[in-house]
Amino acid sequence: MSFRILLVDPNAATMTATEAGLVEAGHRVAFVCTFEEATLQLSLDCPDLLITAVRLGAFNGMHLLFRFRAECPDVPVIVIGAHGDLTPDMRRYPTRFLSPPIEPGSLVDLVGELLVGRTPNDPNSLRRWPRKRAELPATVHRHLARVVELSYGGLRLEMTAAPDDVRDPIEIELPSLGLQVKAVPRWSRPVEEGGFWWCGAEIALAGPEAARQWHGIVDALH
Repeated sequence: MSFRILLVDPNAATMTATEAGLVEAGHRVAFVCTFEEATLQLSLDCPDLLITAVRLGAFNGMHLLFRFRAECPDVPVIVIGAHGDLTPDMRRYPTRFLSPPIEPGSLVDLVGELLVGRTPNDPNSLRRWPRKRAELPATVHRHLARVVELSYGGLRLEMTAAPDDVRDPIEIELPSLGLQVKAVPRWSRPVEEGGFWWCGAEIALAGPEAARQWHGIVDALH
């Protein structure tokens, strides 16, 4: 089964290697670098598993864990940090603690162990309600496109070319809304006829105000 995993790590190199191993194992991974981005992502959707570094700038993984447990009390959590970061408070919460360096294969095995017997919250890659049909002209990296569906967490596009890499962010211009948004493709497949591609992308929202603006756009669609 394919589970959704939220990965929080300010170290881009470590995050990329970890994300690649989880994706190769068949999981769907959303990765963010900051506490603020992580809390925003959690406000949009509850993942099946959370992996977070302890060191998150002014905040730390425990602050995120407190917030996460309030929203998703029974979801497995893996916290990554030095041995000195393992505090008594952290021991009181049902988490698994790992110290770097992290071997990707071992992490994937641990993720599989924690997810045994669980059912994905979102087995068909659907996005959180509401999902609205749309007919919005768009441009993606100078290629013509059309947005056919919007949700709080993402959108679905019909494109004249496939994304170069399903992990690279794309810039989407929506002239009818006067907006340019950034999104991360999560899947793509060719349309049966016409030489077009379907693409599902997770919207990248830079802060609570951007999230409120996007939610307003989705809510305004009939």
